[in-house]
Amino acid sequence: MFPNKDTKLYGSFSQTPGNNGCKFFNKKFKENNINAIYKSYYSNNIKESFMAAKILDFSGFAVSMPFKYEITKLVNIPNDSDNKIKAINTVVKKNNEWYGYNLDKIGVLKYIKLYNLEFINIVGQGGFGRSVKAACELANIKYNIITRTNWGELNNIKKGIVFNCTPIDINSNKDIIDGRPFTKEGKEIARLIAEEQLNLYLNEQC
Repeated sequence: MFPNKDTKLYGSFSQTPGNNGCKFFNKKFKENNINAIYKSYYSNNIKESFMAAKILDFSGFAVSMPFKYEITKLVNIPNDSDNKIKAINTVVKKNNEWYGYNLDKIGVLKYIKLYNLEFINIVGQGGFGRSVKAACELANIKYNIITRTNWGELNNIKKGIVFNCTPIDINSNKDIIDGRPFTKEGKEIARLIAEEQLNLYLNEQC
């Protein structure tokens, strides 16, 4: 379908934009005969990017770190659990209002349910780390949070696996789920999150 005046605009704002989202969403829009396009954009100021999305009449967009917290101050958050996480990765427009959702936790939840996990050591307490914590709570999986204050625990973990929610390489005596977007695990989690975003876009807009 060739873009026209009725084409809905979707995208993502990131300091390191990539093509994976463009490939995924534009393919799905075509498969579902949806008159919409998706594009990734560089941003170093989410307030200005949000204003641009309003002016250009976007229907929705995604944000990545470091914007997941800042965007919570600019949109409505209908889900109380998302509000508690204080990190939003997906925004949609409905009835001229903008609503923010944390779909990271749903993608992570789907991923960890593929494995018989009883305990997860969550490394990092940023937006993604809090999303992993929320996913563990939804799945009734016990967890331990590792931050700078108890970083030494990585070398002597007694139980469970390690979930890296930081942007850096880590070492541990246990198996590691590396949540960074360029890793094997990170790419699969990103795909699951994108599927949730697509469902939200289609349910809210198309």
